[in-house]
Amino acid sequence: MIFRNEQEKMEELEDDHFWEINPRTVTFFLMAMALIVGIITFLSFYDGMKVKSQEEVANYVNEMNQLLIKSKHYSDSVEDSLTNGTMAAFAKEDEQEFRTLMVTASKLSVPLKWEAHQEAAAGLITARYMFFYQYQQNVRLDGEEIEEKLTELEKLEKVEKEVLLSSFDASSITYRESEEGKITFSIKTY
Repeated sequence: MIFRNEQEKMEELEDDHFWEINPRTVTFFLMAMALIVGIITFLSFYDGMKVKSQEEVANYVNEMNQLLIKSKHYSDSVEDSLTNGTMAAFAKEDEQEFRTLMVTASKLSVPLKWEAHQEAAAGLITARYMFFYQYQQNVRLDGEEIEEKLTELEKLEKVEKEVLLSSFDASSITYRESEEGKITFSIKTY
C-alpha cells in the first residue's frame, strides 16, 4: 500500500511538473509575438502609405489629363480652321477659360517625383494657349509659320508623354500603352 501511495505521489509530482512554465520559454514566446505584431504593423503602414501615394498620383494624372484635353480641343479648333481656311469663332470666355487652364496646370498639387511632368504639361498648355492667342488676335501666320507652330506643339506633346511614362516608372506604377497611343495605368486601392 505504501508503494502505491508513493507511486501516486510521484505521478502527481510529474503532472504538476508538466504544467510548470519555464520563464525563459514565456519570455521567448512574448518576444516572438511582439516581433510578429511589429512586422505586421510595419507592413500595414507601409502598404497604406504606398496606396495613398498612388492615389495622389492617380488624382494628379486625371486632373492634368482633363486640362490637357481641354487645351488640345482649343488648339485643334484653331488648327482645323487654319487648315480648312475657315474662321473659328471664339468668345472672350474661351480665352479666359484657356488662361484658367494654364494657371490651374501650373498650380496643381504635384505628387513626389512628378514635378518634371507638371513642368512639361504646363509648358504644353502654355504653347497651345499662345497658338490660340495668336489666332484670336488675328496675327497673320503664313503656311510655313503655321507648320512651325504645329511642329513645336507636336514636339512638346512627345516630351510630355515621355516625361509621363518616366514619372510612372519613377513611382513604380505599372502602365500599358495601346497601339493608338493611349496610356492606362493601375493602382492599388482599399
